[in-house]
Amino acid sequence: MASSFLTPPNSHELSDQVISGVVQRVGSRQGRTNASDKWEKSRYTQPRHAFTYEGQKHLPDLDSLATVVAPLTKEREGHTIKRKMKVSTSRRERCRINQARYRKRQRQYAENLDESIHSLEQEIRELENERQDILCRAPAKDSVWVVATEYFRLFRYGYKAPMMTPERASKDRRSPQEQQSHVQLDFFKSTMAQDVTDGDVCGAQALLESWRLLSLYFDDIHVQLKRLEQVSTDSLLASTVTSVSITENTLQSAFPHLLVSRGLEGEATSVWSPLAAKLLNQRLVLHGSVRFDWDAALGRVDRVEFKTDLLTPLLKLLGSLEDVATVFEKALVTPEGKMLSTNTVISSTPEVVQNKLHVGSW
Repeated sequence: MASSFLTPPNSHELSDQVISGVVQRVGSRQGRTNASDKWEKSRYTQPRHAFTYEGQKHLPDLDSLATVVAPLTKEREGHTIKRKMKVSTSRRERCRINQARYRKRQRQYAENLDESIHSLEQEIRELENERQDILCRAPAKDSVWVVATEYFRLFRYGYKAPMMTPERASKDRRSPQEQQSHVQLDFFKSTMAQDVTDGDVCGAQALLESWRLLSLYFDDIHVQLKRLEQVSTDSLLASTVTSVSITENTLQSAFPHLLVSRGLEGEATSVWSPLAAKLLNQRLVLHGSVRFDWDAALGRVDRVEFKTDLLTPLLKLLGSLEDVATVFEKALVTPEGKMLSTNTVISSTPEVVQNKLHVGSW
C-alpha cells in the first residue's frame, strides 16, 4: 500500500464522507438554561447539611457547655479550698512543732548554761581554797620583793570583802562546807610579822582596816605601782599613783562637816556647802609611796608605811590654803592620806596645812 509521510496512516477514517455522516446534536437552548438554572438555584436555596470528615472536631454548644463546666468549676474550687486548708493546717502544725523544738532547745541551753556557771563557781571556790592553803603553807622567807609585788597586786583596787569558799571535806564530813575566806587578810598574816605597823596602828587587822576605810570613803580606787627600788639592805620604797573619785558618799563619810543645815520656817534642811559642791564628782590623782621594811630573822615584813599626797590635788582644785584647811578641819582623812574612824577627828588649821605643804613629808 502506497503511503506518504505527509498523510497519517488512518487518513481514510478521516475522510469527508465519514465526517459528513456525523449527526449534529440539536436541542432547545432555553430548556437547557432553565434546567441548569434550577439546579444551580437548588444548590444555594436548600439547607446545607453538615458533613463530617474523619479528624474534624465539632464546635460544642456554649449553653450546654456552661451547664457542664459550672458544676465542675465549683467542684474544683471546693477541692482547691480543701487542699489549701489542709496545707495551711499542716503548715501550722509544722510551725508549732518547730517552735516547740526551738523552745525546748533554748530551755536546754539555759539549763546547761546554769549548770556550767554553777560548776565554774564551784571550781573557782575550790581553786581559791587550794590557793589559800598553798599561800598559808608556803615559806614566807622568799624576799621582800615578792611580798611587795603581791601586795600591790592584791590591793590594786582597794579593799575586797571576804568571800565564801568551800572547806575541804574530812573523814567525819564527806560533803564540803563553806567557810569565810579573806585573801587580803590571809596575805598579811602569812607574809608579815604579828606586830607589823604602818607607824600609827599595829597588826594585820589594823592595816586591813585602813584599806577598808579608804575604800569606804572614796570610790573607784585604782593604785598603780610606778617604781620599786631598794633603799637599804632590808627596805624597799615603792612609788605609787592612786586615783580616787569623790562622790556624795565621800562627802558624807570623810567630810561630813561640809554638810550645812538651814532652817526654813521651823524645818531644817541639809545642803552642801560651796566647797563640797566644788569637790563633788571630782577625780583626784594622788602621788605617794609605800615603804616595806624586812625582818631577816623572821623572814617577814615588819613595817608597811603608806603615804600619799592628798593636799596638792585639793589645793589645785580649791585654789586657796584656807579652803583646803576648812576641808581638812574636821575630816576623817589626813593630808597624808591616813584614814580615821568616826570616833577620831583631827583639826587642821591653815598654818598646819601650810607647814605640811612646805615640808613635803609625802
